[in-house]
Amino acid sequence: MEHTLQTLPERFPQLKLPIRAGMRGTPEYKAAVLRGEEVREEIPFPFSPGDSLTTAETPAGPAEILFLRERESFLRAYRALGYRCEPVEIEDSVGAAALRGLIDWGKIRGHKAEYLAAGGQDWDEEFARFAADKNNYLSALILLSGGEYSHVPAEDVGLDRETWLDRSKTIRKYHELTHFVCRTLYPEKIDVILDEVLADLIGLVAAFGSYDTTLARRFLGLENGAFREGGRLSHYAGAEELPAAAARADALIDRYAGELENHKTQDVFALLLELF
Repeated sequence: MEHTLQTLPERFPQLKLPIRAGMRGTPEYKAAVLRGEEVREEIPFPFSPGDSLTTAETPAGPAEILFLRERESFLRAYRALGYRCEPVEIEDSVGAAALRGLIDWGKIRGHKAEYLAAGGQDWDEEFARFAADKNNYLSALILLSGGEYSHVPAEDVGLDRETWLDRSKTIRKYHELTHFVCRTLYPEKIDVILDEVLADLIGLVAAFGSYDTTLARRFLGLENGAFREGGRLSHYAGAEELPAAAARADALIDRYAGELENHKTQDVFALLLELF
Protein backbone atom coordinates (compact mmCIF):
# COMPACT_ATOMS: atom_id res chain seq x y z
CA MET A 1 0.00 0.00 0.00
CA GLU A 2 1.41 3.38 -1.00
CA HIS A 3 1.71 5.68 2.00
CA THR A 4 -0.40 8.79 1.41
CA LEU A 5 -2.69 10.96 3.51
CA GLN A 6 -5.69 9.20 1.99
CA THR A 7 -4.46 5.73 2.98
CA LEU A 8 -3.66 6.65 6.60
CA PRO A 9 -7.14 5.74 7.92
CA GLU A 10 -6.81 2.35 6.22
CA ARG A 11 -3.47 1.75 7.89
CA PHE A 12 -4.60 3.12 11.26
CA PRO A 13 -8.40 2.60 11.48
CA GLN A 14 -8.67 4.37 14.83
CA LEU A 15 -8.63 7.55 12.72
CA LYS A 16 -12.10 6.53 11.51
CA LEU A 17 -13.53 6.04 15.00
CA PRO A 18 -15.20 8.55 17.33
CA ILE A 19 -13.32 10.06 20.25
CA ARG A 20 -15.23 9.30 23.43
CA ALA A 21 -14.67 8.07 26.98
CA GLY A 22 -14.22 4.32 27.20
CA MET A 23 -13.76 3.91 23.45
CA ARG A 24 -10.56 1.86 23.81
CA GLY A 25 -12.49 -0.95 25.51
CA THR A 26 -15.36 -1.21 23.04
CA PRO A 27 -15.88 -4.12 20.63
CA GLU A 28 -15.86 -1.56 17.79
CA TYR A 29 -12.34 -0.36 18.70
CA LYS A 30 -10.96 -3.86 19.21
CA ALA A 31 -12.44 -5.12 15.93
CA ALA A 32 -11.01 -2.24 13.89
CA VAL A 33 -7.64 -1.64 15.52
CA LEU A 34 -6.68 -5.10 16.80
CA ARG A 35 -8.30 -7.28 14.13
CA GLY A 36 -8.38 -4.97 11.11
CA GLU A 37 -12.10 -5.32 10.53
CA GLU A 38 -14.04 -2.69 8.57
CA VAL A 39 -15.45 0.25 10.52
CA ARG A 40 -19.18 0.15 9.92
CA GLU A 41 -19.96 3.79 10.71
CA GLU A 42 -16.83 5.53 9.55
CA ILE A 43 -16.17 9.13 10.57
CA PRO A 44 -14.09 10.75 7.80
CA PHE A 45 -10.84 12.22 9.09
CA PRO A 46 -10.75 16.03 8.58
CA PHE A 47 -7.66 16.48 6.40
CA SER A 48 -7.07 20.06 5.23
CA PRO A 49 -5.14 21.72 2.39
CA GLY A 50 -1.54 22.01 3.55
CA ASP A 51 -1.56 18.71 5.46
CA SER A 52 1.22 16.34 4.45
CA LEU A 53 2.73 12.92 5.00
CA THR A 54 6.48 12.84 4.38
CA THR A 55 9.48 10.70 5.27
CA ALA A 56 12.69 12.02 6.82
CA GLU A 57 15.98 10.16 6.64
CA THR A 58 17.73 9.98 10.00
CA PRO A 59 20.70 8.12 11.54
CA ALA A 60 18.09 5.77 13.05
CA GLY A 61 16.41 5.08 9.71
CA PRO A 62 13.46 6.68 7.93
CA ALA A 63 10.77 8.41 9.98
CA GLU A 64 7.24 9.13 8.76
CA ILE A 65 5.99 12.62 9.58
CA LEU A 66 2.31 13.58 9.55
CA PHE A 67 1.75 17.35 9.53
CA LEU A 68 -1.79 18.53 10.32
CA ARG A 69 -2.24 22.27 9.90
CA GLU A 70 -5.52 22.62 11.80
CA ARG A 71 -5.41 22.25 15.57
CA GLU A 72 -8.62 20.21 15.74
CA SER A 73 -7.25 17.69 13.24
CA PHE A 74 -4.06 17.36 15.26
CA LEU A 75 -6.02 16.84 18.49
CA ARG A 76 -8.23 14.20 16.95
CA ALA A 77 -5.26 12.32 15.48
CA TYR A 78 -3.30 12.52 18.75
CA ARG A 79 -6.25 11.25 20.80
CA ALA A 80 -6.99 8.49 18.27
CA LEU A 81 -3.42 7.26 17.82
CA GLY A 82 -1.75 8.22 21.09
CA TYR A 83 -4.63 7.71 23.54
CA ARG A 84 -6.71 4.99 21.85
CA CYS A 85 -9.62 7.29 20.99
CA GLU A 86 -10.00 8.58 24.55
CA PRO A 87 -10.92 12.30 24.99
CA VAL A 88 -7.88 13.26 27.07
CA GLU A 89 -6.98 16.89 27.71
CA ILE A 90 -4.06 18.11 25.60
CA GLU A 91 -2.59 21.44 26.63
CA ASP A 92 -2.18 24.30 24.18
CA SER A 93 1.62 24.14 24.43
CA VAL A 94 1.64 20.55 23.11
CA GLY A 95 1.98 20.63 19.34
CA ALA A 96 3.76 17.41 18.42
CA ALA A 97 4.20 13.80 19.41
CA ALA A 98 6.34 10.81 18.46
CA LEU A 99 4.02 7.78 18.40
CA ARG A 100 5.42 4.27 18.47
CA GLY A 101 4.03 0.77 18.43
CA LEU A 102 1.11 1.48 16.10
CA ILE A 103 -0.43 -1.58 14.44
CA ASP A 104 -0.10 -0.80 10.73
CA TRP A 105 -2.74 -2.65 8.74
CA GLY A 106 -1.11 -1.40 5.54
CA LYS A 107 1.93 -3.54 6.33
CA ILE A 108 -0.21 -6.56 7.17
CA ARG A 109 -2.47 -6.33 4.13
CA GLY A 110 0.49 -5.59 1.88
CA HIS A 111 2.31 -8.71 3.06
CA LYS A 112 -0.85 -10.80 2.69
CA ALA A 113 -1.30 -9.63 -0.90
CA GLU A 114 2.33 -10.50 -1.72
CA TYR A 115 2.03 -13.89 -0.03
CA LEU A 116 -1.13 -14.86 -1.92
CA ALA A 117 0.21 -13.50 -5.23
CA ALA A 118 3.27 -15.73 -4.80
CA GLY A 119 1.03 -18.78 -4.48
CA GLY A 120 0.77 -18.97 -0.68
CA GLN A 121 -2.02 -21.26 0.54
CA ASP A 122 -2.15 -20.91 4.35
CA TRP A 123 -2.41 -17.27 5.37
CA ASP A 124 -3.17 -18.11 9.02
CA GLU A 125 0.12 -19.97 9.35
CA GLU A 126 2.00 -17.27 7.45
CA PHE A 127 0.44 -14.53 9.55
CA ALA A 128 1.56 -16.24 12.76
CA ARG A 129 5.11 -16.39 11.38
CA PHE A 130 4.93 -12.78 10.13
CA ALA A 131 3.53 -11.43 13.41
CA ALA A 132 6.21 -13.16 15.49
CA ASP A 133 8.45 -10.18 14.67
CA LYS A 134 6.71 -6.98 15.79
CA ASN A 135 8.83 -4.91 13.42
CA ASN A 136 6.91 -6.52 10.57
CA TYR A 137 3.61 -4.92 11.50
CA LEU A 138 4.25 -2.05 13.91
CA SER A 139 4.99 1.50 12.76
CA ALA A 140 6.09 4.79 14.29
CA LEU A 141 4.60 8.12 13.29
CA ILE A 142 5.71 11.63 14.14
CA LEU A 143 2.68 13.86 14.49
CA LEU A 144 3.07 17.63 14.01
CA SER A 145 0.54 20.43 14.32
CA GLY A 146 0.44 23.90 12.87
CA GLY A 147 0.52 26.87 15.21
CA GLU A 148 3.19 28.59 17.23
CA TYR A 149 5.83 26.48 18.93
CA SER A 150 5.23 25.96 22.67
CA HIS A 151 2.32 28.41 22.33
CA VAL A 152 4.79 31.32 22.15
CA PRO A 153 3.34 34.22 20.11
CA ALA A 154 5.19 35.62 17.09
CA GLU A 155 5.61 39.07 18.63
CA ASP A 156 7.57 37.57 21.53
CA VAL A 157 10.00 36.04 19.01
CA GLY A 158 10.33 39.21 16.94
CA LEU A 159 9.00 37.69 13.72
CA ASP A 160 5.89 38.15 11.63
CA ARG A 161 3.31 35.40 12.21
CA GLU A 162 3.75 33.54 8.92
CA THR A 163 7.52 33.36 9.34
CA TRP A 164 7.15 32.20 12.92
CA LEU A 165 4.63 29.52 11.93
CA ASP A 166 7.08 28.23 9.32
CA ARG A 167 9.96 28.21 11.82
CA SER A 168 7.70 26.57 14.41
CA LYS A 169 6.99 23.72 12.02
CA THR A 170 10.73 23.16 11.56
CA ILE A 171 11.40 23.27 15.30
CA ARG A 172 8.63 20.74 15.97
CA LYS A 173 9.86 18.45 13.21
CA TYR A 174 13.45 18.30 14.42
CA HIS A 175 12.45 18.22 18.07
CA GLU A 176 10.47 15.03 17.47
CA LEU A 177 13.10 13.59 15.13
CA THR A 178 15.59 14.04 17.98
CA HIS A 179 13.39 11.87 20.19
CA PHE A 180 12.99 9.34 17.38
CA VAL A 181 16.75 9.04 16.87
CA CYS A 182 17.63 8.91 20.58
CA ARG A 183 14.91 6.40 21.53
CA THR A 184 15.78 4.17 18.58
CA LEU A 185 19.58 4.21 18.90
CA TYR A 186 19.84 4.59 22.69
CA PRO A 187 16.65 3.11 24.22
CA GLU A 188 18.36 2.60 27.57
CA LYS A 189 19.35 6.28 27.91
CA ILE A 190 16.17 8.08 28.93
CA ASP A 191 16.51 11.37 30.76
CA VAL A 192 13.35 13.42 30.24
CA ILE A 193 14.71 16.87 31.12
CA LEU A 194 17.92 16.44 29.14
CA ASP A 195 15.93 14.98 26.23
CA GLU A 196 13.63 18.03 26.07
CA VAL A 197 16.46 20.57 26.31
CA LEU A 198 18.45 18.78 23.60
CA ALA A 199 15.41 18.33 21.32
CA ASP A 200 14.64 22.05 21.53
CA LEU A 201 18.29 22.81 20.79
CA ILE A 202 18.26 20.69 17.62
CA GLY A 203 14.96 22.24 16.57
CA LEU A 204 16.28 25.77 17.05
CA VAL A 205 19.50 25.06 15.16
CA ALA A 206 17.50 23.50 12.30
CA ALA A 207 15.13 26.48 12.15
CA PHE A 208 17.53 29.38 12.77
CA GLY A 209 21.04 28.01 12.25
CA SER A 210 21.96 28.86 15.83
CA TYR A 211 20.96 28.19 19.44
CA ASP A 212 18.94 31.00 21.00
CA THR A 213 19.06 30.34 24.75
CA THR A 214 16.43 33.01 25.45
CA LEU A 215 13.95 31.14 23.28
CA ALA A 216 15.08 27.80 24.69
CA ARG A 217 14.19 29.02 28.18
CA ARG A 218 10.93 30.57 27.04
CA PHE A 219 9.81 27.31 25.42
CA LEU A 220 10.16 25.43 28.71
CA GLY A 221 8.82 28.23 30.89
CA LEU A 222 12.03 29.32 32.58
CA GLU A 223 12.61 32.84 33.91
CA ASN A 224 15.74 33.69 35.91
CA GLY A 225 16.41 30.01 36.51
CA ALA A 226 12.94 29.33 37.94
CA PHE A 227 9.74 27.91 36.47
CA ARG A 228 7.03 30.20 35.11
CA GLU A 229 3.46 28.97 35.58
CA GLY A 230 2.05 27.53 32.37
CA GLY A 231 5.42 26.64 30.87
CA ARG A 232 6.01 23.36 29.03
CA LEU A 233 8.33 21.98 31.70
CA SER A 234 5.28 21.10 33.80
CA HIS A 235 4.55 18.27 31.34
CA TYR A 236 7.75 16.52 32.41
CA ALA A 237 7.92 17.12 36.17
CA GLY A 238 5.41 17.09 39.02
CA ALA A 239 4.69 20.17 41.13
CA GLU A 240 7.16 19.16 43.84
CA GLU A 241 9.86 18.34 41.29
CA LEU A 242 9.49 21.51 39.22
CA PRO A 243 11.99 23.73 41.09
CA ALA A 244 14.77 21.14 40.75
CA ALA A 245 13.78 20.35 37.15
CA ALA A 246 13.83 24.07 36.27
CA ALA A 247 17.27 24.55 37.79
CA ARG A 248 18.61 21.51 35.93
CA ALA A 249 17.09 22.57 32.61
CA ASP A 250 18.53 26.05 33.05
CA ALA A 251 22.00 24.61 33.73
CA LEU A 252 21.75 22.27 30.72
CA ILE A 253 20.88 25.17 28.41
CA ASP A 254 24.00 27.01 29.57
CA ARG A 255 26.11 23.85 29.22
CA TYR A 256 24.98 23.15 25.68
CA ALA A 257 25.44 26.79 24.68
CA GLY A 258 29.06 26.51 25.81
CA GLU A 259 29.61 23.18 24.04
CA LEU A 260 28.21 24.56 20.79
CA GLU A 261 31.10 27.01 20.58
CA ASN A 262 33.31 24.02 19.70
CA HIS A 263 30.95 22.51 17.12
CA LYS A 264 31.12 23.76 13.55
CA THR A 265 29.05 21.07 11.80
CA GLN A 266 26.02 22.20 9.79
CA ASP A 267 24.44 18.74 9.93
CA VAL A 268 21.90 18.77 12.77
CA PHE A 269 21.92 14.98 13.15
CA ALA A 270 25.71 14.90 13.37
CA LEU A 271 25.45 17.63 16.00
CA LEU A 272 22.83 15.62 17.89
CA LEU A 273 25.00 12.51 18.03
CA GLU A 274 28.00 14.56 19.20
CA LEU A 275 26.03 16.22 22.00
CA PHE A 276 23.94 13.28 23.23
